[in-house]
Amino acid sequence: MSDVMLKEIVGRYTLSIHEIGKKAAQGEIVGDLIRSQVRRCLIEMQEADAEPDAIRAIFDDLARLSPESSPPVGPQTSKILAAMKLHVEFFLFMEEHHKQDGSPRKKDGSGFGFH
Repeated sequence: MSDVMLKEIVGRYTLSIHEIGKKAAQGEIVGDLIRSQVRRCLIEMQEADAEPDAIRAIFDDLARLSPESSPPVGPQTSKILAAMKLHVEFFLFMEEHHKQDGSPRKKDGSGFGFH
């Protein structure tokens, strides 16, 4: 899986999450929308055969945006990126431990992790 393709997937979801952040800043109730978007992003990345280490690296790069490569990151954007990173780590942790546990998924494919 190419990093360019994975970054494209993350980029689309990041734009969506920024829009959710703007709504939250205006006082709208957004609930678990950020978590939901991160989950969808991870599912899409997993379907593209991304490994957990590659996923982590891409989200680490997002959190370390340099001023030369992009506009300055404001406090609201920093909070959104931090929330995204926390959700990514949680989902990856759950998925990895679910695989180690060897617990079978339910017939409908649900269970712990992304699915």
